[in-house]
Amino acid sequence: METERQVPQEIEKLKAIPKWARRYAENRTLPLVVFSMVFILLFGAASLGVYCSLKGHFVLAVIMMVLSVAGFLYFVITCDKHEAHYYTKTGIPQSESVQQIRKFLPLPLIACVVISVIMESRGVFPAHLRVPVSAVYACPLLIFANWRWAHGSFIGYLWAGLYGAWAVAILLKVPVLTFSEGGILNPGDEMYLTVPVTGVITGLAAYIYSRYALKKLKTAAHLQENINEQEE
Repeated sequence: METERQVPQEIEKLKAIPKWARRYAENRTLPLVVFSMVFILLFGAASLGVYCSLKGHFVLAVIMMVLSVAGFLYFVITCDKHEAHYYTKTGIPQSESVQQIRKFLPLPLIACVVISVIMESRGVFPAHLRVPVSAVYACPLLIFANWRWAHGSFIGYLWAGLYGAWAVAILLKVPVLTFSEGGILNPGDEMYLTVPVTGVITGLAAYIYSRYALKKLKTAAHLQENINEQEE
């Protein structure tokens, strides 16, 4: 009877191999960290380019915008080569969701960053609302990307939730999370910490979950090997 009960359980574990392989691929930490750092640099270059343009420094503006575009193209090509090498090494294909997010998410985000920089420079909103304003477009875009493509991942939801919570904390003037006048950092400079800090927290959570998914995947793969040996 015990053997009969184990058979359906083993079948379910074997059926779960594609699921855990997909979730491991979608929650790998290294692509998230690289993705975050490159985006911070690209957004910084794009923002600086717009700022220089508004101040009349057109040569610097062109240089920053060219660097942004060139960096984005190089990033896409490098990531594709890295994922191809990773597949050759491990046999785990690149997550389709990662490809789709990398393909469609950057340009809308960069466009929103450029628009928000122009609006801030024109006095539409004060500098201390920089993070809350960015959360208005960044959080929905992250949530949509996760819902549309990364069905087996929670990265977009978690990152959007943390970023949105920090934006609300700034509106409520929560100590530590909100900078005040007269310090080393001024109101609005929270942007320099919000993206990397929430990204690191999200990366740690994704790393833990990816290790869990990998453990499940190895268990199922080991079970498959035992069954194949028994059949032989």
